[in-house]
This record gives sequence, structure tokens and C-alpha cells, in this order.
Amino acid sequence: MPAGVEVGAKVWVPCHNEVWRPGEVVGFGEVPKGAGGGLSAVVEVQGEGDKVEKVEVALQVSKGPAKVHLRNQDLEERLIAAAFGDLNQLPLLHEPAVLHTLQVRFEERHVYTLSGPVLLAVNPFREVPGLYSHEQLAAYALAPEGEEPQTPHVFGVGCAAYQGIRTRAAHQTVLVSGESGAGKTETTKFVMRFLALAGAGGTEASMSAVERQVLGSIPVLEALGNAKTLRNDNSSRFGKYIELQFGRGPAGQPAAPRLVGARTHTYLLEKVRVTGQQQGERSFHIFYQALAAAEAGQSREDPSESGVGLGSVKGLRPADFAYLRRSAACAGGDHEDAQAFRETVAALRSFGVDGAELSGLLSAIMAVLHLGNVDFAAPKNNSEGSEPVRTGRAGSSLECACELLQVEPSALGGAWCHKTMRAPGEGVISTPLTVAKAVEGRDALARHLYGAIFTFVVERINAAVAADGAPGGARPGASGQSAPQLPFVGVLDIFGFEFFDRNSLEQLLINYTNELLQQYFNEVIFELEAELYGREGIKWNPLDFPDNRTIVELIGKVPGGVLPMLDEECMTVGGSADRWCSKLQRAHDGQKEFAAVKHRQGNFVVRHFAGPVEYTSQGFPEKNRDQLGADLVGCMKGSRSEFVCQRFLEHDRIFGTQETVNAQSGNRRMSRARVYTVSSEFRGQLQNLMERIRATEPHFVRCIKPNPQSVPGKFDRRSVVQQLQYQGVLQAIEVSRAGFPMRLSHRKGVRDFRCIAPAECRLELEAQIARGKFGVAAQVLFGALAGAFDLPGGAWAIGATLVFLKRDAIEVLSGALTSCCRSAAILLQAHWHRHVARQRFLVAIRAAVRLQAFGRGLEARRLAVVLRRARAALRLQSAERARGARRLRRRRLRAVSVLQVWLRVRKLRRRFLRLRACAARVQRWWRLTAARLRARRRRHTVVRLQCAWRGHRGRRQATECRAAAVRLSMVVRRLVRLRRERVCRQLLAPVEPPAASDGDYSWPQPERAPAEVSAAPSDGHLQQRVEAASTGDIIAAIAAVKLRLAAQQKEVAALRQKNELLQLQADELHQWTLAGMSRRLLAGVLGGPCAEGAGTMLLAGECVDD
Repeated sequence: MPAGVEVGAKVWVPCHNEVWRPGEVVGFGEVPKGAGGGLSAVVEVQGEGDKVEKVEVALQVSKGPAKVHLRNQDLEERLIAAAFGDLNQLPLLHEPAVLHTLQVRFEERHVYTLSGPVLLAVNPFREVPGLYSHEQLAAYALAPEGEEPQTPHVFGVGCAAYQGIRTRAAHQTVLVSGESGAGKTETTKFVMRFLALAGAGGTEASMSAVERQVLGSIPVLEALGNAKTLRNDNSSRFGKYIELQFGRGPAGQPAAPRLVGARTHTYLLEKVRVTGQQQGERSFHIFYQALAAAEAGQSREDPSESGVGLGSVKGLRPADFAYLRRSAACAGGDHEDAQAFRETVAALRSFGVDGAELSGLLSAIMAVLHLGNVDFAAPKNNSEGSEPVRTGRAGSSLECACELLQVEPSALGGAWCHKTMRAPGEGVISTPLTVAKAVEGRDALARHLYGAIFTFVVERINAAVAADGAPGGARPGASGQSAPQLPFVGVLDIFGFEFFDRNSLEQLLINYTNELLQQYFNEVIFELEAELYGREGIKWNPLDFPDNRTIVELIGKVPGGVLPMLDEECMTVGGSADRWCSKLQRAHDGQKEFAAVKHRQGNFVVRHFAGPVEYTSQGFPEKNRDQLGADLVGCMKGSRSEFVCQRFLEHDRIFGTQETVNAQSGNRRMSRARVYTVSSEFRGQLQNLMERIRATEPHFVRCIKPNPQSVPGKFDRRSVVQQLQYQGVLQAIEVSRAGFPMRLSHRKGVRDFRCIAPAECRLELEAQIARGKFGVAAQVLFGALAGAFDLPGGAWAIGATLVFLKRDAIEVLSGALTSCCRSAAILLQAHWHRHVARQRFLVAIRAAVRLQAFGRGLEARRLAVVLRRARAALRLQSAERARGARRLRRRRLRAVSVLQVWLRVRKLRRRFLRLRACAARVQRWWRLTAARLRARRRRHTVVRLQCAWRGHRGRRQATECRAAAVRLSMVVRRLVRLRRERVCRQLLAPVEPPAASDGDYSWPQPERAPAEVSAAPSDGHLQQRVEAASTGDIIAAIAAVKLRLAAQQKEVAALRQKNELLQLQADELHQWTLAGMSRRLLAGVLGGPCAEGAGTMLLAGECVDD
């Protein structure tokens, strides 16, 4: 029975929907022997709604582990559960505790949780504000060593790896794993981004060109190696190990190491996706990107000007290619394919793939699509042969493929449809191939061609960004020695554990990889546990820890492993899947990790660490051989395209011959290479990978997909548990808790178990607790508990900071703790019951007193009611009499008031009638008087208007007469003046002024002879004439001039007066015009009702006068 499972215990029980659900033990039972036997517990659990259900769960069965786990008291509160950033801090660490904690933290938007050295990352499928901001990255990148934030985060993993490079110059590895759609690729990007920015000060502006190139390689690898699957729109279909190389600063300078290069190692590209996909999935992104770019008119951006490349697929869609239309998901996903293609081409150019290489690369990619459209048919005279179809779309696709690959259609068709062999003495023998074999050759060529393209791109990226001294590619120095190896951080993005309805070679290789990584993970956990036990100073048994070494040997051990036997079967003439499966059954019969499926011939089961997986052996040998015919290799080597030719020359070096170099003499020797198989190549890659990883300090990241639908906010408990199991997280927990599953701090251990301490040690225990010496208190407490409960030796240990308990000690102490708690609960219940009974008695006494008081009060209230009623009757009688008297008085007063009002009204009415009669007479008199006054005023007004008009006409005539007289007077005066001027000229004839106007006086001129008058006098002559004149003449001339001046002044004054008089007359005339008089008379004189009639008469009078 599990430790501590007693009545009232809080436990987790299995559930079909939620995997585990909380409950409380209410009793025990026994499982029938037919069902396995053993003890059972009756547990109350919460059903649908508020319904409480009781379920019976087996506690201990003959086979298998217990199905009940105790709940952590620390996880009862939701906020406390969300605060557990490290699962190792839980006292009871098991599957339901891990699941519950992850769900609570996920719902609180804490996507990262630590489990010892493992970071669990639950994909939120949405943006979490501030989770990957520049501030968050800088908080880890710029933090001093040992002072980085304690919150679990992927930047914390990157920071730990960077600190290992910075402080110890030790190689690091970050292992990222998880199923498709769990976020492995994004997590890898975040780690690489952090490592690129850590040495650059945490800002992108200070990044170097190499650092930008390293980050820029990710989109290229995603375009060529990622595809849309049922679980993820951007799923990596290959494994990669990226070594980020860091350069050391100059000697004596404390500069932080910076990213100086990177080298990418790829594993097991899923080339089979090129020729076919499941329904709802897509092929690699690069095909759809290129087609979208060609459709958008980007073929002119192709580096080739001859139309080769994108021009061959312009106007075509994914549904036009057989390799892409086999799945219904032909359209693009969330990616803007055309824009992504431009970014991919730009990134390739930045890595030096330009010009002819880029043209050849794109042409080869497009050729893969056209190869899928090539069809074969049997000739009419040979049903066992085959030939390419050269009509319709298939024929045009063949021509396009050959043009893109720069080979002859006849040569490529012959390589597909015939097999040539060299027989001793017979020369070359050509054998026709069936249509099925030709189709297999076509698909094999497409897969190998795409694999060669992918390998080329990876190599060019490594050549562009790898630094000197890079591992795996170190370049020798001048002395012939390799350059010193730079410290690096390896980031491993590898496939997670896989199992489907039908599992083949790919799943076996992927699961074998996970077995090796789990074995290494167990070793790391084992080392950490050993370090913990050594640090705490306790003894432990290494045999307590589980291991998956037998499974690893079952799959990969030479010569009896599953994969080595598959290689052996592939090298055997006539080897088949059935023979290989039979050999496996004979070789591994009796092993618990291997089993044959009897009802399905050719199937076998391997019990991995994550669970059993059934494999179908059909197709294993063919996929393992992955052969490409020598005729097709020779045809491709003869291509006129340097890019295609070079790819298949390298293909031949790998699979045809191998080159060895003598270390002493330096001579090179070519020899036949070993037989190539997929599994042998992959096992060699895995061996090199594990050697590199074991030489580094590891950091683990496990990515978890919260639900299969990839929707935000949903946590599917069953799916998450499966992933925890397949990724080895639960196994790691089992390993870490194999020796001492419960670890408590000294303080918590003393606090939890002090209540069951024996009486003889309580005094000393309390004294140590009071002094704060919890380590000594733990020694005293658990030493006394070991003697009191007869604990087996080694079941408990006290370390430097922790208390360790094995399962036996947990069972005994938890049972005793539960019994003590039950006894304390019973005592508390008894005290509570006594308290409740006493309170009830006191309540009853108080109620009796209140009842008696209420009875007495009731009688008193009844007597008071009688007295109040008698008093009320007297008051009612008095009130009624008073009311009658008041009513009579009011009636009399009302009658007197009515009479007085009638008399006053009568008097006022008579007076009013008299006044109204007088007013009528006054009104009649006034109306007659007003009429007479208006008539009289109207007659006066008309007379005045007529007088005014006649006066106006008279004045106007008088004014005209005066104006005529004035004009006559002015004429007379003018004549008099002229006469005077003539007299003056005659008097002053000898002296004539220079210029005299008509209105000025002239000097008197003496009489001259006619001859003298005709000539103009000169100044001297004029002076002589003045001197010759007599004094009387001069005085007479002066008097005449003065008279002339006085006359002119009088004339000016008279003219001014006349002007003013004329102005006044004009104003008066203006006032006496028709408009002026009408306005003045109507406004000032008439007024009242007669103004309109007067105006009419005025107009009539004016017309008569005119």
C-alpha cells in the first residue's frame, strides 16, 4: 500500500478524461482475486457539477505499480502552486503533482517551469506580453554571474550556457526536444538570439556582421528543411546541431566573448516528403515559395537571364505538380510565400550563393517538381519494360526537367528504364526495368537530388559563417597543426519520440535517437544526484537508479542489434523484411524489451523508455538501402550544369569509393567504400553527435504542446502526460527520486513530523528548535522516530541542509503522522462537540428566561390595552361633542358671511352700472370731438401744404430773377473794368508789364508811334520811358493801380457773399423739393392719421402747378 494512504488522506486517483483527479480516502476494500487481488481504497471525488462520486481504486496489485498518489499540501492553494518554478521543490514529486503544477502555471501564463536541470516549456500559442522583450533579454544578458533572475526562462538556459563559455571556456550544449508543434524551432531561435546578443551588450544595433549572418541562416534552413504537418505549420523535418562558436578577447582584456561563427550539422532529412505527404500536410516550404514568387512575376529577379529557374514554372500552381497535389493542403499556410522566397534568395546571396550557383540551385529545385510529372508506360512489344511518356503534360515535364538538369532526355529515360551491368567476358548487359521500377528510380532521383541540394546549402552556410578552429572543420595553421578549437555552445534541435498507427524505419531511427539522449540524460541526472548526496554527506546505493542501457543495446549493439541485423539483411542477396523479422524473433526471444506480434506477421514491438511501439517490418530493407542506380548517377555526372554535376560527383565519392591518406607519406589511395545504408550512416552520425555532446556541459529544454489543436488557452491533460512520458521527464523524476524520493529541508522536516516525536525527546527537541538549530533538531527527531517505529537501516538520512527519506520510511512515518492527525482530529471534534452542546444549553436557558419575560409582558400589555381603550372612549365622546358644537358654529358663520357677501356685491353692481353708463356717454363725446379735430387738422394741413408749394414756386422764380440780375451786374462790372484797364494802358503805355492777365491792372502807357508799338520794348527802353514820364503821370498810374486793387478785393468779397447766399438758397431749395417737403411735413407737422391724406393732396397740388 502506498505510504500515508489512510482514511481522510488527500490523494490523486486515475481518471479516463483528466488522467488524474483529486479525492479523499473514506474507506478501504479488497480487490477480487479474479481482477488481480490486493487492497483497494474507496475515494470520494468530485463528479460532474456538484455531484460527489465514490470510486474504488486498487492500492496494490500483483502486477504493476500502485494507482494512488498522495497530494502535496503545498499545492492546495492555486497561487502557491503557481509559484513553484522548480518541481524539485515539491516534497512529493510524481506524475499527478507535475501535471497539476504545469496546468496551474500554464493557466497563470507561466510557460516555463524547471524540473531539476530540465526546463519545461509549454507552448502558449499566443503572444505573452513582455516574455521575450528586449528588457527581459537584457536582464539575463547583462546580469553578473550568479545574479541572473531566478524566474524560469529560456533566456536563463542561454545565460547559463554563456556563463560557462565566459567563466570556464567550457563547451556547452542546449538540447531542445519535443513533438511537432511544441515550439522546438522557436525555442532554438530564442536561444540563438540570446547568445548572439549576449556578447553584443544585449542590443541588436551592436551586433556584428557574423552574428547577423548566423541568425540569418535560420530562415534558409527553414525554407529547405521545414514543412507544414498536421500538428505544426512550420515543422522541422530534419535534426540539426548548431555549434555557435565564441571568440576569446585579447589577452589581458576582460571583454566578454562574442559570437564569431557557427557550424551546422544536420541529421536524417525527411527526403521521402519530397515524393509524397499525408493528407493535410505539405512538402518543403521552398517549393511553394518559388511557385508563389513565379506567379507574382518575380522571375525577372532570378539570377539567370535565360529564363531558367523560376521561368520554367511561371503560371503553374502546386496542384499542377504530382509531388505537391498528393495532399489536399496545396495552398499556403500562415506564411507569405512570395515574400519568404525573396528573403530566402537574399539570405543565400549573403552566404555567397550567387550567379551560376544560385541559378543552378533554383533550377535543380524546379527540376525536382517536374520529375514528379514524368510518367512511364510499357512498350507495346514488351510488357516487362518501360519507357517515358513523351506526350501531353508528362512529355513537357520531361523536357523541362532535362533542360533544367542540362541532360539529354534520351539519356535520362534510358537510365530510368534500363539497368546496365558488366559481366566478365560478356561486356555491358542492358536489362529493361518495369514501370514500377522506373517510377522508383524517378522518385529516388528526386529524393537524392533534393538531399544533395540541402547538403550543399548547409555546407555553404558553414563555409560562410564558420570560424577558424571550428570543430569538425578546423583548418590547419602554417605549421601543419590544427588551429585551436574555439569554445562553442551547441544547440540541438532534434525530433521527439514518435509513434503512429504504422511505424517504419524513420520512427525507429528517431526513437533510437531519443533512447540515446535519454540514456545520456539519465547519466546527467545520476551525476547530479551523486553530487547532491556527496554535498549533503549521505550514503547511497547506485543500484537504486534505473537505466535504459538494455533498450539501447537491443536497437544498436553490433552484431545482434535490430539495426545492425537490418544492415546485414540489406547486404544479403535476396534479403527481405520477413527474413529479417524472423531473425529478430530468434535472436531476441525472451527479452522483455522485445516482442513479436503473433496475429500480425512481420510486426514486432520494442518497449522503449516512453512506452511500447509496434513497428511494421515491410519496407524496412528498401528504405535502409535507399539506392540510386549507377545509371542515374552516371547520367547526372554527365550533366552540362556544373552545379548538378558537382553534386553527383560528391555523391559518387561517398557511396562509390572512399579516399584514404597515409599520415606519414601523405600519399592518397582510393578504395571501394563500404556498402551504404541509411541506418549505418545515421548511427555513425549519432555516435559523433553523442561524443560531442558528452564533451560538453548539457542544458536540457523539453518543449510541450498543451493541446493537439494548437489553440491558445487550452490544456489537454492526457496529451501533456503522454509528452512528459515520451520525452523522459517522468523517467527523469523517477531517476532523481529513486534513492530518496522525499527531500525536506531541516526546518520543514522538523515542522511536519514533530507532532509524532516520542515524549522522551520532546524537551530536547523543543530546546533545539528554540535555539534555531534545526539540523540538530532533525537528528534528534528522526533518530527518536527510527527507534520508536523500528525503521529499517538506511531508510532515512540527515544531510547538511536536507532530510532524505526512502519509501519505507515515508510509508511508516506518513502512517504514524496520519494516525496522530486522526487522533488530534478526534480530540478536536470531542472538544468541539462539548462546546456546541454547552452553547446549546446556554441558548436554551436564555430562551426560557426570555419566554417568561415575554408572558409577563403579554399580561401587562393586555391590561394596558383595556385601560387605553376606556381612556380612548372618553376621549372619543368629548371629541364628538366638541365636533358637533364646532360644526354648528361653522354653519352659522358661513350663513352670515354669505349674506354679507350678497349685500356687498349688490351695492358694487349698482355702482358699476352707473359708471358704465357714464363711460359710454364720455366715449361718444370724445369720439365726436376727435373726429372734428381730425377734420379740422386735415384742412389746415392741406392749406399749409398748398401755401408751402406756392411759396416754393415764387421763391424759385425770384431766385432765377435775382440770378439774372447778378449776371447782368457782373457783365456791367466786367465792361467797366475793361474800360478802366484800357484807360490805364493808355496812361501807362510807355511802361508795359512783362505779362498781364485779363484780371490785372496794367501800367499806363504813353502814346507811341506805330513803329514803336510793333517792336517789343527792352528793359532799358522801359526804364527810359519811366524816367521820361512826369510825376503826375506816375502818381495817376499808382492811384489807378490802387483803385484797381481795391476794386478787386471788393469784388472778391462780393463773390464770396454771393457764393454763401447761393449755397443757402440751394439748401433752401433742396428743402422745398417734393421729397424734402414731404419728409419734413409728414414727420414734423402732420403726424397722426391725416398724414397719408395730406401727402396725397400735396402730390395732387404739385401736379396741378406743373
